[in-house]
Formats: sequence, structure tokens, C-alpha cells
Amino acid sequence: MRDDASARPGHTPDAPFGASPHPRLPVFQAPDGGWYVDRDGLTAGTERRWRQAFEPRTIRRRARLASVARLLRAVLLLVGCAALGAGVDFVVGGSSEAVVVGAAIGALVGVWVALLTMLWAQRDSAPGTVVRMPEEVLLTEVTSPSPRRVWLWSTALDAEARARETIGYEVEVECPAQLASAARARARYAATYRAYVEAATDLGLPLRAPAVPLEPQPSAGGRQAPSVR
Repeated sequence: MRDDASARPGHTPDAPFGASPHPRLPVFQAPDGGWYVDRDGLTAGTERRWRQAFEPRTIRRRARLASVARLLRAVLLLVGCAALGAGVDFVVGGSSEAVVVGAAIGALVGVWVALLTMLWAQRDSAPGTVVRMPEEVLLTEVTSPSPRRVWLWSTALDAEARARETIGYEVEVECPAQLASAARARARYAATYRAYVEAATDLGLPLRAPAVPLEPQPSAGGRQAPSVR
């Protein structure tokens, strides 16, 4: 039997999964017991969006479909580039050896294009429309905030907590070649921390100090210290 919450008696779009609505916040409690917020508000599509993002069975199915799609795209790119290379060499050179060389070069280009495409597709780590609420947001005394505001609070607090776990390693510099990447990591964390401060201030939470200095520390001589270890 299909587990469809919308088919259960008493279910409405305002109460996803048939749960009782939160008394103060436009959020919902999912089957895993956690509280979540939909940036677009509680609608008939909230349950579907939650399942796509958090239900293990749905995530596994979507991952399998995505893997098949990536494989097919890679094969098409490989075949297409090989055919293009062979066609160009056939027109230019005309010999069978030239066609083989062109196909090989095209296939090599296709492999690189496919790899870059897959790597680029995996870089998107932006929060989804439905996100889990941190405990601090759930306990807020703010009354009747908008769903988007709750979503912004939740994503800001969660992003800073995640960044705090690794930023100490990301800004460590063991050789001059790492200075640029450390500076970029520090700048990213500074932006994340500023968003956290804004959310925590809205919620009336005590601010925790940043995990690392938000600006590079100057040396005793007044110049920026490279912090090379």
C-alpha cells in the first residue's frame, strides 16, 4: 500500500504528514521526528520536497537515476567528440590513419569534457527549499515569522556550524603556495559568519566568537603576516 500522507484523514497542506502544526512557526514535523521549514511555505508540495531531500529511499532512487544519467551523458560526449574528431580529420586528411587519429583525439577530449561536467555538477551545495531547523531556531520567541525568514535563520546557523568544523584547517598555511587558498577560505567564512550574526541577532541568541580571525592578522612590523607553518 502506498504511504501517501495526503490520503490520510485530516491531512491538509497546512499540516504536512498529518502532524499538528507548530503553535508559533510556519514549520512542520517530519516522520523522522525533526522539524523542518519550507522556504516557499507549507503547501501541497512540501511533503514531496521533503522526501526528495531527506527520505533515504527517495534519495537512493534519485542517486541511482542521476548516476545513470551522468553515465549516458558521458558516453554521448565521448562518442560525439570521437565522431567529430574523425569527421574533421576525414575532411582534412582523407586517409584512414588520419581518421583513426582524429577519433582518438576526439575521444580523449570527450573524456576530459565528461569528467569536468561531472565535477562541475557535484559542486552545487546550496541549501534546498526544505531544510532542517536547528534547535536554536525552534526555541525562538519570535512570533509568526515568514517561512523565508525562518529558512534564512536555519541555513545561516547551520552553515556557520558546519564551516566552524573545518575552517581552522582551511586557513592553515604550510607553504607560500597555500596563501591564496587560505585567504579565499577566510573570506568565505567571514561572509558565512556575518550571515550567522544577523540571524542570531534576529533570534536574540548570544553570539559565539568566530572560529578564526575574520581578517588576516598583521605582524609586529605592521605588515600582514603570512602565517606560514
